Amino acid sequence: MLKILRVTLAVLSFMAVLLLFVDFTGTAARLWPWMAKIQLVPALLSFNVAAIVLLLLVTLLFGRVYCSVICPLGITQDAVISLRRRFAPKRRRRAGMFRYEPAHRKLRAAFLAVFLLLVVLGLTGLVATSWAGLLEPYSAFGRIASSIFAPGARALNNIASELSPADSYVFGPVSQASISGVLLAVALVSFVVITVIAWLTGRGYCNAVCPVGTLLGFFSRYSFLKPVIDTSKCNRCGSCGRHCKSQCIDTVNHRIDSTRCVACMDCIGVCRQGAISFSRRPRKVKNLKTSGKTSITDTSRRSFMLAGAALAGNAIVSAADKTVDGGLTPLKRKQAYPDRMPAVPAGAVSVSHLRRHCTACQLCIANCPEGILRPSSSLDSLMQPVMLFTDGFCRPECTRCSDICPAGAFHPLSVEEKSAIKIGRAVVDYSICLSATGEAECGSCARNCPAAAISMVPVDGSDTESPLMPVVDDSACIGCGSCEYHCPVGTVQPIKADRAAIHIEGLEIHRPI
Repeated sequence: MLKILRVTLAVLSFMAVLLLFVDFTGTAARLWPWMAKIQLVPALLSFNVAAIVLLLLVTLLFGRVYCSVICPLGITQDAVISLRRRFAPKRRRRAGMFRYEPAHRKLRAAFLAVFLLLVVLGLTGLVATSWAGLLEPYSAFGRIASSIFAPGARALNNIASELSPADSYVFGPVSQASISGVLLAVALVSFVVITVIAWLTGRGYCNAVCPVGTLLGFFSRYSFLKPVIDTSKCNRCGSCGRHCKSQCIDTVNHRIDSTRCVACMDCIGVCRQGAISFSRRPRKVKNLKTSGKTSITDTSRRSFMLAGAALAGNAIVSAADKTVDGGLTPLKRKQAYPDRMPAVPAGAVSVSHLRRHCTACQLCIANCPEGILRPSSSLDSLMQPVMLFTDGFCRPECTRCSDICPAGAFHPLSVEEKSAIKIGRAVVDYSICLSATGEAECGSCARNCPAAAISMVPVDGSDTESPLMPVVDDSACIGCGSCEYHCPVGTVQPIKADRAAIHIEGLEIHRPI
């Protein structure tokens, strides 16, 4: 029953976190964003005291159940291990595929030290914290989910949309977001490495590389409940050790390394003698040889209490809310200005604040309804989000990235607060502007500016018959990018320019309007 409970909670937890990355309708992000915020490292970076205390209490009570129930990367490894068991010969599957291995203490300490060093360097601004995110399990899963699973989910939705009847509104076509080559390479390498390690060694990644596992292992040695071997019932068959995916059961000496045990309950399920129980630590007793008594291990507590972890799985079948804005021409892909200062969303406070706190989990990028957040390929902000306005713009009423960020890289904002924050400024290139050069009467940027910061004025300043050109009121512009997105320059075939005539230059530090 303990294993069934653990697996059930793990499946619900995994699906909830996965939907945060692959659900393009935004339903998951609206209903359970807290699933990302209870991940350990994001909670630490955002100083989420409630989540930190909750995770520590759960670990001190039940051991490393975080790794088996909450961590999506840990649950992914369990799925790989289950697949290996399924494809193994029946005899091998019954006997068990693992064996006890001593703890790799020096290796674990080395990876934890590197991780902590990168976090400290990131918080001081010397490097981007996303480098520490390369070792962090939740961020690694986020990159895998957003780069591999999310495109697959969109492709399946579009196939279902093509096969659905014309009058069906269950599935609607959605566009595929462009994938960064750097991000995809990192995600694929992480996925392959973690899958191979899990296939060969079980939870070897968790107990040798993962800094979160090492950190929680320190507290789990003091947990109130843990797997305990009753030596009076054990017949030394070794089945528990051969089925332990953490390879932490020393059946010869009747010891379970609680710093590596992830409380998967597999050992309890395979022990035919009932010699293993999830109970309190046995008390040390004096030698009772003279009285003929033997030490008794307390096996009375067999209930695995994880209240408050049940999740409701919702079927996401509604189509994406797709909008089309006006303009002179159909809006096609245009090139970005390569030398522009990148803009970051409102709530980030500044570029340096984002770089200090973001672990590059890609959750904000996966949930951006306009698809304007893209992972950076620059070494000083590796895989962290930057804004690109060639295919969309940041709508003033949207606060999804600041609502869902689990690491504190974005501060929560209301719609009113966001509308009054300046994240960039619009810059006009009059040499290619259709209106300024007299090639056509345009004004698309002025018509679509939600802040009314762009006015069309005569080119010569006085003659009302002269062509009109856009002029930006910098005190009113918030840098939303609507002007760059709606500019037809760069999309019209006769025009040689491949970029918009107006673009957004980001600000290092955001300021109120």
